[in-house]
Parts: sequence; C-alpha cells; structure tokens
Amino acid sequence: MIIIIVVFLPLFSLTGLEGKLFKPMALTITFAMAGSLLLSMTLVPVLAALILKPKEEKDTFVVRWAKKAYLPLLDWALERKKLVIGSALALLVASLALFPFLGKEFMPTLQEGTIQFRVTNIPSASLDESIRVSKVVSDELHKQFPQVVSVLATIGRAEGGETTDVNYMEINLATKPQSEWPEKMPYAKLAAEMQEAMEKVVPTAVFGATQPIQSRVEELISGVRATLALKLYGEDLETLDRLTAQMKGVLDKVPGVADLSAEANKGKPQLIIKVNRDAASRYGINADEILEIVQAGIGGSSVSTLIEGTKRFDIAVRLSDEFRMDPATIGAIPIRSAEGALVPFSQVATIELDEGYSFVRRESLQRYSVLQMDVKGRDVDGFVKDADAALKQAVQLPPGYYTQWGGAFENQQRAMARLAVIVPLTIGLIFMLLYTAFNSVRHATIIIANVPFAVIGGIVGLFVSGQYLSVPSAIGFIAVFGVAMLNGIVMVEFLNDQRRQGMSVRDAVRRGAALRLRPVLMTASVAILGLIPMLLSTGVGAETQRPLATVVVGGLFTSTALTLLLLPLIYEWSELRAERRNRADVVVEGATT
Repeated sequence: MIIIIVVFLPLFSLTGLEGKLFKPMALTITFAMAGSLLLSMTLVPVLAALILKPKEEKDTFVVRWAKKAYLPLLDWALERKKLVIGSALALLVASLALFPFLGKEFMPTLQEGTIQFRVTNIPSASLDESIRVSKVVSDELHKQFPQVVSVLATIGRAEGGETTDVNYMEINLATKPQSEWPEKMPYAKLAAEMQEAMEKVVPTAVFGATQPIQSRVEELISGVRATLALKLYGEDLETLDRLTAQMKGVLDKVPGVADLSAEANKGKPQLIIKVNRDAASRYGINADEILEIVQAGIGGSSVSTLIEGTKRFDIAVRLSDEFRMDPATIGAIPIRSAEGALVPFSQVATIELDEGYSFVRRESLQRYSVLQMDVKGRDVDGFVKDADAALKQAVQLPPGYYTQWGGAFENQQRAMARLAVIVPLTIGLIFMLLYTAFNSVRHATIIIANVPFAVIGGIVGLFVSGQYLSVPSAIGFIAVFGVAMLNGIVMVEFLNDQRRQGMSVRDAVRRGAALRLRPVLMTASVAILGLIPMLLSTGVGAETQRPLATVVVGGLFTSTALTLLLLPLIYEWSELRAERRNRADVVVEGATT
C-alpha cells in the first residue's frame, strides 16, 4: 500500500494552477489508501469471521468462462516466450513512435457554456465612443443571432484587478439553451460567427472570443488577456514597437494562429510642454515657475480641504477650459518676468500635441511588449515550435533584446519539466521499496518492467481520439502506473507463495495466474466502469476530465492483458534461469570439493 501511495508522489510536486487542480486528487487517493489499509486490517477480518461460512469456493459463470478462455492462451504464450515478448516490445515501440504525433498542451479548453468577447478600441477612444460601440455591438448581436438572450458590456476596469482604460471592454453574452437554437452548433463556432459579424460593424476595434473563467485564468497566468502570449523584452520603446510589428507579420503566417494582435498601447493624445531654458533665462524666469503654471493652471492644484462630517474633499483650482483647450490658448497664458513684464507662455516653452503611450509594461525590471494570440486547430506546443523557427529565420533581434513565451505554454513547460524529474526519481524509490518487500532484485525488476507496457493503451487512446498530451493525461499515466504496479505486486507475491508450497515453476505460474485472474480483472473492470462517465460526459468541465479517463481506460486494457500474459511468462523465464544458475553453482562446488 505504501508503494501505491508513493506512485502518486509526483502529484504533490506540482505547483501553480496544475498543483491547485490535482493536489486534492493526490490527497484523496492517499487518504483513501490509508483508510482502506486500516479497514482491511481491522474491520474486514471481523466481518469475515462473523459473516463468511466455511464452504468450498466456486467460481461464478463469468469467472469460469474467463478462465476457460485464459488458460489455453496462457499455455500458448508460455510455449512461445520469444514471440510474445517480441510482440509486446514491438507494440511498446510502435506506441512510443506515436508519441511525437500527439501534440502537447497545458490543459484542454474548458467549455463553460457561455461566451465573452474582449474588445480593444484605439487608445484615444473616449468613454462616449466606447458606449456607442457597445450599443452597436448589442444591436447587431440581437439582430443576427436569435440564440442571444442578453448582452452586457463592461467598459474599463476598477482597481480590483489589473486596471484598464475606457478603450477596453468585455462583452458577456447570455444565450438560450442549445436545444432551443435554430441550428445546432458548438459554442466555438457560434462565437466565431459573432466575431466576424462584429468586426464588420466596428472595424476600428480588435475582437477576441473567450469565456469568463478562461479569461480570468489566462490573465492571472501571464498577465495578458490571451491563451498564448509572446513577450519581447528590451530597453527602447520605439525599437520594441518596430520589432513587434515585424514579429506580428511573421506569426500571422504560422498555421493555427487566431486572434493575433499587438497591444494597442500607443496612440493616446498627449500635450507635451518643453521649457525653453535659454528664452526663460533671458526673461529671468525659473523653470520651476513655468512648471508650476503647467501643474496648477492646466492640471489643477489642491489649495484647501472641505470637511463634511467624516468626509474630506480636496478643493482644487485651475484655469477655466477656455484658457487650456488647445496649444494656442495655452501659449497665450501670461507669465510674469523678473522685471514684472507679462510674457506669453509660448515665448518660454514649446507646446505641441503628439501621440504617446497609454501604458508601458514592465517585468523583472525590463520593459516589454506583448503579442497576444489564440491557437486553434492544433496543439500549442507544436505551434510554438513552428513560430520560434519562423521568427529566428525572419527577425534579427538586437543585442539585449529577447523573447519569452507566456500563458498556457509556459505552464505546460513548467509542469512537464517538473514531472520529467520527479517521475524517474519516484520509480527509483519504488524499486527500492519493492526490493525491501521481496528481498529480491529479480522480482522487483519483473514488477517494474511491467509498468512501461501500461502506457501502450493510453498513448493509442489519445491518438485515436485526437486528444493532446496535457497535464490531465500525464496524471492519467501516473494512475495507470499505480494500477499496473498493484497488479504486478499481487501476481508476483502469489506466484512466490505457490513456489513456497513446493510447486514446480510451470505449475506455480499456471495455478497462480488462474487464481489471480479474478482480482486482476475486478481491479481493471471496476476502474474502467467508474471512468466511463468521465469518458462519455459532455457537460461543463468534461474536456479537462476526458484525457485522464482516456489514458486510464486505454492503459488498463493493455496493462491487464500484459499482467496476465507477459508477467507470468517473464516470471517463469526468470525463475528457470535462476534455478539453472543455482544448479550450475552446486555442480561447480561439488567438483571443487
């Protein structure tokens, strides 16, 4: 039981989002195993003594039928060891050859049963313009799509999360149940048609289809509002803009890219006032005096506080709107020189309108720009590899500039890298525990050798169903390893018990395998039947459960078949080889004597 619990140790090593999702599963399995161990050593013997009657055990019809089919097959396999082992190895190699074609992703996209659109207008868009766009979008959606019940647009965002300007809005749709739709289609297809319709009526905005929970999770993962993000780090903002535009053109040609956009952080109208220090010094005016006019007269300055009960309000003064509407009126603001003469503001400062940055992103003390995108029709890992190859060929980065992928890909790489280290260490620990339990390297090796063959069904299941290798499917492989280990321990221990009763190797293998057929089949069938609802479910959340269920169900089929055929075969070969070695040692010792 300790060995089975150790199998799930890799789950405890997961961090981040995957850790929050799968650590509870590992804890549940651990406590369930501990509870079952306690009950099997206390309550079960008592109940067995009270309820079970001493009588001859008879197989049920199903078990008799299974043994009738199994024993001839076992005899056939025992007589053809090389053929069976060669076939098993060929299947293992063939399944591993499918591995590169599976594709990799962090987590399957959760279908929440609702639709949200991220809408980003030009940075200079005002609140009134965003309200107008939201009304246009709402009217268009209601007119073209009878599936829509209501449209809610939220413009900007408060300080509860990452703040946004009024040029950004999120549109949440409430739709009718799919059974009432005029045409049955997936949510993703409906969202794509809606996005196409909205882009026609509002060509100045960038639309991105997502889901409410998915949107928040993506933003928490990488700080950007997209499934996948390419971050370009560097010092100069102009260079970042130029390189980002080049990269956008390259990524737009990579198959699978969708909703590709660069963050619109430039285009905010700015009033730029620069002090002409030479002119100011001729008039005897300090730069501080000029900047004070800018701060107090144009921006506004607090001069007092109004107290109303427990509330306090700053009283600010500034020039009226007619004196600060445009550069010309601001330039006419008089400023007193050292001699007392009134000098127009434009004589001591240059005033101009320009477009500037509405925000500048920083991470790890570095400026960076972001390319946001979704990946559709292929796996994220394969897309990133193709995109990296295209970028290296087409874009030459200056010294000090570098790129980094964020979002789902970053999480997937972190989780898989951690599992790649922890799983081999766990298998090594299990081997030591097996050696401690059996006091035999040979028997521990036989059980461990059964584990790789358990992946055959899991890989084939993913390949046939068109699913990708993800964190849930990796968890499924770990679960299959646990079941394969359990069956191997039960089988080898029972075969050893038959040998201790004085049976020959072949008789011990045949009798032990026949008697262990029922518990092995029960273990597999109960697990498969329990996972069938996860495998066939189509409700909310089914997408994240299906890869795990596919791997476990497929793996149990091959693992059970190989436990019943390959493991007895390897056990017999190993025991006969050990007996021959022992006889040879005895003969050598006798000859020496």
